[in-house]
Amino acid sequence: MTKITKTLFLAGSVWALSGCGGGSGGVDNSMSKESVDVPTVITAPVTAAALPSALPPSEVANSFTDDGPLDDADAYRLVEQTTFGPTLTDIDQAGSFGSNAWIDAQMLEQPTLLSNTLLEIGTDEWNAYINAWWRQIIQSDDQLRQRIAFALSEILVVSAHDGLSSEQFGLSGYYDILIRHAFGNYRDLLEEVTLNPVMGEYLSMKGNRKPEPLENIQPDENYARELLQLFSIGQVLLNDDGTAQLDSGGVPLPAYDQTTIENFARVFTGWHFANAEDFRWPQNKDYLSPMTAWQDYHDNDAKTLLLGVETPGGQTAEQDLSDALDNIFNHPNVGPFISKQLIQRLVTSNPSPGYISDVTAVFNSNIDGERGELGSVIKAIFMHEEARSGHLIEPETFGKIREPLLRLSHLWRAFEPASIHYDFSYSWVKEELAQSPLNSASVFNFFRPDFSQPGEISNRGLKSPEFQILDESSIITITSRLLASTIWSHSDKGLLDTKSLTIDISDEIALEPNTTELLDHLNLLLLGGRMSTELRDEVIALMSERDYEGGTSQRVVEAIYLIASSPEAAIQF
Repeated sequence: MTKITKTLFLAGSVWALSGCGGGSGGVDNSMSKESVDVPTVITAPVTAAALPSALPPSEVANSFTDDGPLDDADAYRLVEQTTFGPTLTDIDQAGSFGSNAWIDAQMLEQPTLLSNTLLEIGTDEWNAYINAWWRQIIQSDDQLRQRIAFALSEILVVSAHDGLSSEQFGLSGYYDILIRHAFGNYRDLLEEVTLNPVMGEYLSMKGNRKPEPLENIQPDENYARELLQLFSIGQVLLNDDGTAQLDSGGVPLPAYDQTTIENFARVFTGWHFANAEDFRWPQNKDYLSPMTAWQDYHDNDAKTLLLGVETPGGQTAEQDLSDALDNIFNHPNVGPFISKQLIQRLVTSNPSPGYISDVTAVFNSNIDGERGELGSVIKAIFMHEEARSGHLIEPETFGKIREPLLRLSHLWRAFEPASIHYDFSYSWVKEELAQSPLNSASVFNFFRPDFSQPGEISNRGLKSPEFQILDESSIITITSRLLASTIWSHSDKGLLDTKSLTIDISDEIALEPNTTELLDHLNLLLLGGRMSTELRDEVIALMSERDYEGGTSQRVVEAIYLIASSPEAAIQF
């Protein structure tokens, strides 16, 4: 645990011993997978020879690991970064495989699509896609793909927050794009996202029209602006290591201006629902199929794009869109801008410039000379020396606060219920966890990648994105949710057949007579062996200080709760 993060988190921690949540609803426990054609890149073990880079060969060779079997702590760290929470099976498998083979095996798993899981649940509740999401991230085997899709959902943001909550299959279909392209090419991903009707609705590209001066109509700039600012290149020109390019006065150089946005807005005109019978006021609304072009509403005049690239006049909407996405995708900012955010979401809030530069080099050109291949990028992120040994290299600054959704998913995966039932309400997820999948308050996600918590973190020039949703209120509600999901909802309470999601503590009950053995087990499962002496002493004192009306199971779940709700469990390190 980093000292700076631990200090700040402890200062704001509130131990809450009350709270409520949960719900009802019932489905069986099976998970189906659809065999579909998905873009998947399986790279060879990452070595210096596999990584085109501007760095000298010796530096490249020292930047990426080529490992064998891992000890429990290192296996836990890898699984924590690549899944929605370690299980003992995952830790054992990652340890015996090593990082390279573990990642390769995960990339070979067939994708579990959210739309299919939603169909299995078979409910028309307005928040059903959230229920399906929870079931999927707890039980699916393709954990790495699911974890990357979630990271991408926090970059390529759409949200049910703005009137899309009733479009359950539309939201699931959008998320499935992220699942299918998690290891594919970023250019292909950008195109599917751009033409998705949920995105079209959310950022008002759907129904966007060419200029009509007599009707006082100008193209909507919303999607053009966010595509540039948030989904691809960012607002300022970047070096390959993610740092800003500066002018002679030390001011960051802008990546584009308002005129650029206006030109891209004209590109994204003339698109609507695939089954729309009328461009202006369609009654048919297809939120699943890609949008299609209406040439009469497309601005086919010449346009000036990034870096002064011109598109010729007279092109179709499809041609303009293809040229524009190529122009964006090939901008030198995309590699560092996207690579840094993926590292932040998966590994550490403050990656070194060298880490970003090395991953950018792989984004720009993998071993096959391909640009933007996310499978190669993802493997480079996890196989980098900083991902595998950053806790030793930079112990003061390495790691990140775990997102609330990930804290809860870890608990449920660690003690996976024998059966899973849900009927989660909107308030349960968003209000208690300050997060809800595909439901951020704005296109800027739940938190910004450059957010810096005031105080020591900010004073040292560090970033702490997840701290943006961490305050006294959210600490209380998250802690209360962990309480409800342990002490009130476990297998020994006879809840397995009711409409509740209950953790299975049967293995832990068997270990309970030997406190040392039980705590060693929980230490690995919940903390990767990093439990401090202080926390261990607190758990022992809690388990031994009084008689429990609930008997052995109560003693076990209180130990689980104390560990899971501790500041140590809030840190990915």
